[in-house]
Amino acid sequence: MAARLDALVDRVRAAAASPENARRAGRSPRITFQLEEPIASTLIDGLSMERFYTEPAYYAERVFQRRLWRWELFPDDDLPMETTLPASLGFYPEFTYAGMSVQYTDRGVPEIQADHPLRHDPDIRRLSPCRFTSTGWMPRALRWHEDLAALAGNRFDVPFAATWWRGCLDLAIQLRGYEQFVSDTVERPAFAHELLSFLTEERCRWWEAFGMHFGRPREPTFVGDDWINVPFISPGLFRVFVLPRYLAIESFHGGIAGVHSCGNQAPVQESLLLIRSLGSFEVSAWTDLAATLAHVPADKELVVSLHPNDVLCASAEEMEARLAAIIDACRGRRFTISTSGLTPLTTDIDDFVRRVRTWTQIARKVRETSHG
Repeated sequence: MAARLDALVDRVRAAAASPENARRAGRSPRITFQLEEPIASTLIDGLSMERFYTEPAYYAERVFQRRLWRWELFPDDDLPMETTLPASLGFYPEFTYAGMSVQYTDRGVPEIQADHPLRHDPDIRRLSPCRFTSTGWMPRALRWHEDLAALAGNRFDVPFAATWWRGCLDLAIQLRGYEQFVSDTVERPAFAHELLSFLTEERCRWWEAFGMHFGRPREPTFVGDDWINVPFISPGLFRVFVLPRYLAIESFHGGIAGVHSCGNQAPVQESLLLIRSLGSFEVSAWTDLAATLAHVPADKELVVSLHPNDVLCASAEEMEARLAAIIDACRGRRFTISTSGLTPLTTDIDDFVRRVRTWTQIARKVRETSHG
């Protein structure tokens, strides 16, 4: 296994140092696709979830193998080769730091605890402070990082990746339940504010401890909150209850680099613009691009994310028309195009590869035509 890993690392490093990698990294606007991992790999080539986040050598091999698979099969994709091995435990570690459990199915689907005591009792005393070295997945995450770093030696870097990325809204709704939380904002607004403030303070405390543990300075952060999704929340709810916590995060970190939500963000973009450090705006598959162009100043970068159906179900003509329309609409400003996480829709993996490859080829052609 050591020899296999050495060979993989050599191939990854060679690709990263190649002129081709520089060309991929230099293309503009960047157009790439995302895989919904680890779900995609369980379907593509039988990734073992039992081993993936427990056996360092298996994890390293599978991560590097997937990068090389992508590098070789999709030469028109703009994602450059990376040589680092992030010490990740997958989605949602921060839910465990907030006192919930997260488990993975054999297919790589995360299942988050839905019966926390706070769901039935709106009392902040049901929550405990997060202790950096002992709460939730943290003991496991720190050991995992150490084990992967020992495996790496001086061959590649292993950044700690089980970080607190999620915002207060996702965590609050998971703790309370959607209906209860929305009711809280009307019937017991003081508790809703207290809950969101507690979760935001714990996030900041976690990052303070992270910096002390790893000797890292504070820097602008990214925030993920998939419940930023109108009409499931209203723009007013976001402005009154959530935005003040984002401003607190901005103050603590010295900036917010980006906000992610798979949902409809257009109606809250006016509030997001009050985060002065926010330099890029995500246009998710459920966020209207035309509305975003009207709301967001031209000096802000746009990160346009397509629906998986735009890649896996569209005809070549539909792919071309969609990409051309985006590039034309965004002309004159900084933007990238990506996708929501892709997974095979059937057991025909060759068909999955063909469809994704076709999309990357069309994307490159449309970009070159638009620049010509």
